[in-house]
Amino acid sequence: MAQIRPKTAETNFKPVNILILNHNHERFGTYFRCKFIAEELTKHGHRVTMICASGKNFDLKIRHHKSSASFSIITLPRIKYSQYFTGQILRLLFTLPYIFFADYDVAYAFTVAQPQIAIPAILSKKILKRPLIIDWDDLWGGGFAQAHHSFVAKILTFFESHTPKYADHLTYASRFLGNEIKRLGLNIPMTYVPNGAHPKDQKQSSKKNSRKQTKLPLDKKLILSLGNTYTDSLRLMLKAFSKAISQNPNLNLVFVGNLVIPEKFQTLFNRFKSNITVVGTVPYQQVHLYLSAADSLILPMDNSPIEKARFPMRFGEYLTSGRPLISNAVGDVRYFIKKYQCGYLTKPDDYVGLGKAMMASVKPTERNRKYSSNSLKLAKTELNWATIGEKVNTIITKYA
Repeated sequence: MAQIRPKTAETNFKPVNILILNHNHERFGTYFRCKFIAEELTKHGHRVTMICASGKNFDLKIRHHKSSASFSIITLPRIKYSQYFTGQILRLLFTLPYIFFADYDVAYAFTVAQPQIAIPAILSKKILKRPLIIDWDDLWGGGFAQAHHSFVAKILTFFESHTPKYADHLTYASRFLGNEIKRLGLNIPMTYVPNGAHPKDQKQSSKKNSRKQTKLPLDKKLILSLGNTYTDSLRLMLKAFSKAISQNPNLNLVFVGNLVIPEKFQTLFNRFKSNITVVGTVPYQQVHLYLSAADSLILPMDNSPIEKARFPMRFGEYLTSGRPLISNAVGDVRYFIKKYQCGYLTKPDDYVGLGKAMMASVKPTERNRKYSSNSLKLAKTELNWATIGEKVNTIITKYA
């Protein structure tokens, strides 16, 4: 783990005050990417303030949390009045005083497709002349923006493609997004910053003890899926499970997270409901118990530009669990599973192959032990958050 660097004459080290701008609400999506990067930066002696949205659906207060002596989190009001509208313009207005009056040396803006992030970031750079680092971790233009009204989609696409030109440095979460940056023709330094893992923080717990604590069945072979959102990959996973369970009725599919089954998948889901356990949302501190309770872990992905562009946070959690992985992955997840041989990798649309992988993953074989070992190796090396933090620290100190 990276140690806090002392402020000495020899190193001539100067701590940097960093202001992180994040559009997500607490404990969701990019919030964790920002939080984990911030925590690593504080280990290098810097001070970080992160602005994000409240985790509540209705919250009119501005709240200040002290996560540590060097890391503060400010949550802004959130009023969820539809799926995609939660008071973004209000948060834009509340962010501006922090941009102009907060004590910071560098602004680090995440998801600049969102105007409430892009506009404050641009003002910080153009008016206050503060160094600006921009992070890109999801595809909006031609991706998430298409789920919105055409006018809103145009706004999101505009800010995503135009705001990066104001950056002193760009960080990106996937090779797909790195190519998107190159396509924009920007002559700006850029660094690949994937999402990582916390191998030292992950508590290894026996399967039996974990199942007792989580109240998951002791006599079943458990395949666990961690996540809050599923798209068409849910159908493929359920079809794969139907193939697997026809050969092994002792299989149980466990969902941990805020699972909502769309109506178009209800019939398929209900067919195997007796072999499916929906745990729901659990505190982050308990996630490791559920992962440890599983025989294997599945990460379904769509074969789409959105999925190719993203780097799921749960991949890092999976790697530290010491359990075999199963995925029909695309993008960087596919790259790492293949490179490190840390799980069963099927073609993106092959539910039959995915079903066979489910059956194979729960067996006590040498192959599965190798996958588990390779997963832990990846978590401790290239995708260790400490390693990633070193990258970001180098960028921060360059521009401060």
